[in-house]
Amino acid sequence: MPRSEAKRRADNKYNLAHYTVLGCKMKITEAEEFKTACKDSGTTPNAVFRKAIENFMKNFNSGVKDV
Repeated sequence: MPRSEAKRRADNKYNLAHYTVLGCKMKITEAEEFKTACKDSGTTPNAVFRKAIENFMKNFNSGVKDV
């Protein structure tokens, strides 16, 4: 069942207040290769980014500053 217009607006309002988008510049060929590798591995670029950020922050917060 599709979301109602009110639910969509409420979700958008919440997301705007609580989330942000991070990005990086890459060569188009590298980005396409990365997307393909993610798909072939059964994951998504977003999942890879989130895991990398999680690992980085875990190391950073435990005192490992050189990454």
